[in-house]
Amino acid sequence: MAKKEFLESIRTYKLLIVATVFLLFGMLNPITAKIMPKLLSSFMPEGMTITPGEPGTVDSWIQFYKNMSTQLILFVIVFSGIVSNELTKGTLINMLTKGLPRKTVILSKFTAIISIWTVSYLICFVITLVYTMYLLPGELPNIIFAACCMWLFGVLEISMMLLGGALSGSIYGSLLLAGGFAGVLMLANIFPKLEEYNPYLLSTGCVSLLTSERVPSDFYVSIIVTLAFILLIMISSICSFNKKQI
Repeated sequence: MAKKEFLESIRTYKLLIVATVFLLFGMLNPITAKIMPKLLSSFMPEGMTITPGEPGTVDSWIQFYKNMSTQLILFVIVFSGIVSNELTKGTLINMLTKGLPRKTVILSKFTAIISIWTVSYLICFVITLVYTMYLLPGELPNIIFAACCMWLFGVLEISMMLLGGALSGSIYGSLLLAGGFAGVLMLANIFPKLEEYNPYLLSTGCVSLLTSERVPSDFYVSIIVTLAFILLIMISSICSFNKKQI
């Protein structure tokens, strides 16, 4: 089943689209950071002058995490039909009637899509790292840990997208549940006492790790909560799919 999902993502060009976008953003992150001060100066009204500071390594990674949120949204949109398309076309009926466990369907889709997310994320990360070392050389603390935090938040959102598909059987249900869940986490982040437990910290706190405003231990509770959420979401997805009329 996992092999089937990989082949389908290749045939439908979804893998190519996502990999290309992540590759392009990987190159743009350090380039944008490098030329941004000059762009700001050139667009200033006549008579006004600014003296922006020299761009550094951290500016490239600020662009990385800023753009990664957009890339995650695009990823979810591209793969939002991974469950609903099977239900709409009825392609699972033969396999299920021949004894394929329903949980295998959900787990194989989860395995395939997380693998694609991981590869795409690594492409963007490595390209950004290489270009940053060339254009804006410098060292930053916790760079790997910060990248893992953002990756894990992506896994959480993708899991919620799968649950949306299992519950509603539609692309819109997948998108609404994933987007609504992110919105709830964003709203919860306004309460300082909840920030430590909020998975949204894994998305918004990465740059603070690079600037040493935070340390990895500040994220441990949020990581545990996120892993628990992912486990509960996958169990819920399997239970919902087991009850789904196909």
